Amino acid sequence: MARIDYEFDHAGEGKSRTGIYVRLIVIFLVVAGLTAGLIYYLIPKSDDGSAVSDPAAHETQLPSAGGETEPPSEAGETPAPGNRPPDGSGETQLPGEAEAETPIENTGTAEEEPKVEEPLPVPADATQTPEKGKPWVGDPIIDRPDVPQTEIPADVRPSLDADFNRAEKSLAEKNYPDAAAAAGNILSSPSVIPFSTEWRQAAALLTEANLASFDARENIEKYMLVHPVKPGESYSALAAKYGTTIEAIKRLNGIPADNNVLRLGRRLLIYPGPWRIVVRKGPRLLELYNCSRQAGQSSDRLYAVFDVGLGRLGKTPAASFVISSKLRNPDWYSPEGGVIKYGDPENPLGNYFLKLAPTGSPDRPLLGYGIHGTQDDSDITRSLSNGCIRMRNADVETLYTIVPGRTPVEIVE
Repeated sequence: MARIDYEFDHAGEGKSRTGIYVRLIVIFLVVAGLTAGLIYYLIPKSDDGSAVSDPAAHETQLPSAGGETEPPSEAGETPAPGNRPPDGSGETQLPGEAEAETPIENTGTAEEEPKVEEPLPVPADATQTPEKGKPWVGDPIIDRPDVPQTEIPADVRPSLDADFNRAEKSLAEKNYPDAAAAAGNILSSPSVIPFSTEWRQAAALLTEANLASFDARENIEKYMLVHPVKPGESYSALAAKYGTTIEAIKRLNGIPADNNVLRLGRRLLIYPGPWRIVVRKGPRLLELYNCSRQAGQSSDRLYAVFDVGLGRLGKTPAASFVISSKLRNPDWYSPEGGVIKYGDPENPLGNYFLKLAPTGSPDRPLLGYGIHGTQDDSDITRSLSNGCIRMRNADVETLYTIVPGRTPVEIVE
C-alpha cells in the first residue's frame, strides 16, 4: 500500500513540473512580445514612417580660426530665450532663432580699447559749500517768486481802486470785517490773475484784516461762535471739538497762556476750524484756509497768505502731508549729524517748528520736513533751506497758534 502511494505521488509530481515549465515558457513569450511592441511604438518616426536618427551623430562642428575644434558647451549654459548668455556678451537670443554659433575670424590683432571721454573741468571758483545767503552751484540764477504779469482792463480799474481804498481806510479805522470784505472782492475779480502783483496786495490786506480782528478779539458773528463753559469741560476738549487749538482759545479770549482754569459759565469766543494749508512753490506762498461751515459757509475760505522760503535744488517735495507735531523753541538735528540747540546762531529753525508727516503713498520716503521760522528774514521767498518751508517768525507763530495737529498740508508746484 505504501509503494502504491509512493508511485502515485511521484507520477503526479512529474506532471506538475511539466505544467510549470510550459506556463513559464508561455509567460516569457508573452512578455517578450509585449516588450518588443512597446519598444517599436516608442521609437520616434518621420512623416514617412522611418525612424529618426540621432542628430548629434550627423552634426559637424565648425573649426575655429586656429584650427582647433570648439568643445561642446556644458549643460545649463544655453541661455533661455530672451535671457543674457552666460558669456556676458550682452546679446539677447530671441525665441525661434537658431542656436548655432557663428565663428569669428581671428585677425591676430588686439581689440581696440573704447575711448573714454574726459570729464569737463570744474571751475576753480565753484562753490562747494555755499556761504550764508548766497546761492549754491546748481541753484537757479534768478531766485525769486513767480509773479505773473497782468493787464487790468480800463473799465475794471476804477472798481478795483475803490476796493483797495476801502480796504486801507477800513483797516485804519479798525473796521476789520469791512476791510476783509473789500480785499475779498479784489481777489475774486476775474480780471485779477492769481499771484500777480494786484492779487498779492489784496491778499496782504485780507491777511492783515483777519489777523487784526483775531487779536482785537472782535466777535465776528459770521465766522465766530460763543460757547458757555459747562461742567466737566476743558481747554483741550473744546479745542478738539471745534477744530482749533488751546492757544487760539486763550489768545482770542485774553486768557494768559499759563492759566488752565476754566470758570464755569464763562462765555468763550471761538474761531472754529477745521483748517488746511496749501504751499505753492512757484509763487512761494503759503495759503491758510478756514474750512468751517459756520453761518452757512459753503466752501473753504482764504483766511491768510504768507511769504515762504523753500529748499535749494528743488529739495522741497510736492506732496501731501499733515502736521504731526508742533514744537516751541526747537533744537535742530543737522543733516551732517549732531544737535544744535535752540538759541544757537547756527540753528536755522527760529522759534517754532511744525513737523510734517506724509500721507497717501509717496514714491519715496518723505521724512524730516517741516514748517519753521528763520534767523534771517532775507531767506524768505528764496531757495536756501534743506527742503523745509521757512517763514518769518511772526508768521509761523500765527500758524502755530491757529492750526491744530493733523491739519492737512498740500505742497504744490
